[in-house]
Amino acid sequence: MDHINHLDTPAMENLNFAEQPLAADKHRAHVMVFTSGKGGVGKTCVTTNVATAMARKGARVCIFDADTGLANINILLGLRPEYTLEHVLNGEKTIHDIVINTRQGVAVVPGATGIAQFADLDAATIKRLYTALSDLEADYDYFLIDTAAGVADSVLQFIESAPNTFLLITPEPTSLTDGFSMLKLLNNRHYPGNIRVVVNMVDDYPHATETYRRFSAAVDKYLDLTVDYGGFVARDENVPQSIVKQTPVVELIGNAPASRCLFALADNMLKHIGKSETEMGLADYWKNFLQETANEQTESIQEVKTASEPYQAGPTPQHTAEPPKSFAELADQLLSSMQSQSPDRQKMEDFAGHFMTRFQSQFGNFPANFRQLLFRWLEAEDYAAPQLQELAGTLEMLYMAKHQHPLHSLENSLARLIAQCKDSESQMRSLTTQMRAAYFQAFQTDVFDARQEVLDGIQKTDFSEADFQQLLDALGQAFEHRFKRPYQGESDLLLASATESLEEMVTEEQKLQAQVDELTNSFQELNKRREALLATIKQI
Repeated sequence: MDHINHLDTPAMENLNFAEQPLAADKHRAHVMVFTSGKGGVGKTCVTTNVATAMARKGARVCIFDADTGLANINILLGLRPEYTLEHVLNGEKTIHDIVINTRQGVAVVPGATGIAQFADLDAATIKRLYTALSDLEADYDYFLIDTAAGVADSVLQFIESAPNTFLLITPEPTSLTDGFSMLKLLNNRHYPGNIRVVVNMVDDYPHATETYRRFSAAVDKYLDLTVDYGGFVARDENVPQSIVKQTPVVELIGNAPASRCLFALADNMLKHIGKSETEMGLADYWKNFLQETANEQTESIQEVKTASEPYQAGPTPQHTAEPPKSFAELADQLLSSMQSQSPDRQKMEDFAGHFMTRFQSQFGNFPANFRQLLFRWLEAEDYAAPQLQELAGTLEMLYMAKHQHPLHSLENSLARLIAQCKDSESQMRSLTTQMRAAYFQAFQTDVFDARQEVLDGIQKTDFSEADFQQLLDALGQAFEHRFKRPYQGESDLLLASATESLEEMVTEEQKLQAQVDELTNSFQELNKRREALLATIKQI
């Protein structure tokens, strides 16, 4: 059975983590996994925003990209990583060489490319990875691991090794069903960690708690798991805008409804998780993860051996070697088996995921018909408007990252914005106001010359004298409101100055007249005294 024996790699024999104990006083960071039962629920968006909110509060946060599909974290944060975890596994770079420090104060480990190789690591590479992650752990207090969406075995392995899991759901039935399916599989694996449910894209707090109540009631009834309420994120039109701008919404608009929820979620993590000591750090987490991966590989090998080499008493019969089947024969056999035996859906989904990964690794790209399959999937899925909007924003960012220019030209973007106003004066006015404010924020000046706009308006033929008077009255009121005094033009100021001078002259004249009157009275009094004196002299 040579086609079975080649699976027994040296890594399986030498994978002994007991030889790499952790020091008792070694710094251990908190590890939290963010996951979801299906795509389109905003998992990566929540992860990046929570990490940003935690960093703004002084926490040392690192995001580990464990999504082997689209590198959404890179897109959401506007990153273009030069190296990934693959370069660390190959010994080309150190872990610190590949870490990207964002302007938000969050570190990112771009690991999606290298993670796909975890199932095939040899003992030397495992030791190199373990040492690298142990060094990285000393620099951070929190590691947020963003998994792929869905319930594939690789996703479940990332979860079952973590002490804290945040499961993202939305009120949509498909999200609730897929989230329950993930918990069912974790229940079968006897997951020992803490599970917190975060309800995304809801109208308000009562809507979130009602969604969580219905979800947790089903979990309590059918599963041997306990899920706690982790918080909610309000539906917010600012979130798609932040995705397009490649800026977390908590940084773009801190007081937006979604931002307030995300800051509250970050506060709860720092309070309820960060203030307690953890017995499992990043190095412990990856030790468990790699050990689980090795165990599952060993179990798979044993299952294949058992199925391929049934026990027989007595001497082993001699078999004539059969020529290997062609790929076309194997494909026909697989399709026939699917049609005749109704295989388990989950196993088929896992197989499809592994097949696509191996195909891409083998040929460097996806199958030629993948585009048609993508369109058929999008048409079949009943996505809500916010989910489609988020998907469209992600595709637009992929285009920008690849071609270094926007998907739509300036003229097309403007035409689309105007068309969305649908001849609504209020919407058009709002659009103009937002564009004007954005121009001022970018260039610190107004896009319009207000003085020239007024003058041009006065020159229009339909501008009457009554309109001019109304304009003057409005300008006067605005001036008084701004400067707390009535408006006075140059002529008004000259007239006021002249009036003030005249008033001063009248006052001075009155003072002089009073002095003249006083002198006249004094002179008359002197005359009276002189006449009295002369009369006295005559009598003598």
